[in-house]
Amino acid sequence: MQDAEDTLAGPTAGTDAEARGLPPGDAEARARVRRRHVFFIAGFDPMAVDGHHRIFVRELKRFGSVWNVRTHCRDAAPVPTPTGGFWRTEADTPNWHTETTFENLGWHDLTRADMGRSVWSHLKGSVRALADMVTSGTIANYFRSSRRYGLFFLFTYMLLALFWGLAAAAGFFVYQWVEPLGRAAALAAAGGTTVAAGLFLMRWPGRRFRLKQSLDLAEFSVEFVRGRHPEVEARVVAFADRLRAVEAEAEAQGVEEIIIAGHSLGAMLAVSAVAGALAADPAFGTRARVRILTLGSTTAKFALHPAGGRFREAAERVAAAEAIGWVEVQSRDDIVSFYKVDPVTLGPASFAPVLLPPGDYSLKPLIRHVEIRQMISPAIYRRHWFDVMRLHCQCFLAGDIRSTHDFYAYVCGPLSFDVLASHTNSLRAYVRPDGTLRPLVFDAAGCILPLPESETPA
Repeated sequence: MQDAEDTLAGPTAGTDAEARGLPPGDAEARARVRRRHVFFIAGFDPMAVDGHHRIFVRELKRFGSVWNVRTHCRDAAPVPTPTGGFWRTEADTPNWHTETTFENLGWHDLTRADMGRSVWSHLKGSVRALADMVTSGTIANYFRSSRRYGLFFLFTYMLLALFWGLAAAAGFFVYQWVEPLGRAAALAAAGGTTVAAGLFLMRWPGRRFRLKQSLDLAEFSVEFVRGRHPEVEARVVAFADRLRAVEAEAEAQGVEEIIIAGHSLGAMLAVSAVAGALAADPAFGTRARVRILTLGSTTAKFALHPAGGRFREAAERVAAAEAIGWVEVQSRDDIVSFYKVDPVTLGPASFAPVLLPPGDYSLKPLIRHVEIRQMISPAIYRRHWFDVMRLHCQCFLAGDIRSTHDFYAYVCGPLSFDVLASHTNSLRAYVRPDGTLRPLVFDAAGCILPLPESETPA
């Protein structure tokens, strides 16, 4: 294995490194990763850590099959931690090998508790949340920032109105039918029909549209931004403490990079946790390479609320941390997230150039645009095109094709986070069809040149 790996620093790579004043092999060494620690924070989802482990094992196998990589998850179940659980994995081909500790920072218990409240409690909360979003001007801010997200937000309530409108229509029809038997009987039948039809529609097709989860999330978002979820705030502090502990021990453990990934609402929690780590220890990220990966982010959902000052400050603190790199992946066909919105400035986003020198975070976050339809095959996309939440989740799943974005390339691929972020085609730009890593060729600007064939669609 070592002999095969040594061949990667071929004459071309060494010559280019020397031309730029770097010691031979130094640039190559910084581009490679053999051991990393990946943290993952999910969005508003009741799935427990063991459920994430099952999905991880399935997706890891798919990644191995698509990229021609041998993969293995060493832990049959998550190893518990005070903030969730972790498991260890390996990946290799004839000329590279990686080891990864993948750690889920869980808050599913808080999500379950919130979603498990009574129907009456949720009804009052949903009305209060909608009123807050309207009167505070937050919905107007959504439309000014991202019309697509504003429409998606309203769609939830439009769908709710449609379902109960249909239920009321069914109740009216029953009333007309039963009225000859007496007004009291007609009212009772109509009321029962309306409630039964409404609950049925909420369950199906409401379940297909994730209607209850969307309503719960809207309510949670307002309560959280207003500071009414202290238990979530405390969990973020615990996440920050865990990040600091791993970063402090990284060198001793042989960990070459730490990645903190967050999806959807979890992207905001990830940024907040890193900001908390920086507040507690301004040197956080200087003892080990720390990088942030936000996927399908809804950070702006909170930052655009007038009460969201602490979220805006967290994003600004992280963006100002010179030692910490930050990449955000956005997709035009992910209507659940804020497309073309900069999570720090909350203004229009500027997408990164196709090719950058690894480690160039002069744009922070460095925003990469990847269509969901490019992450998966057309057949899979057609199967899920109506399920917007399933498409929303694709950015942290493995693709069934060699895509320009595959989350598992960051998890267990042979190249550093900085290299993957430096080219719009990510891992596909540097890996051969047999899964082996090609010799890395640097140009005079320090960019790593991609494989020509990677420029064509998979």
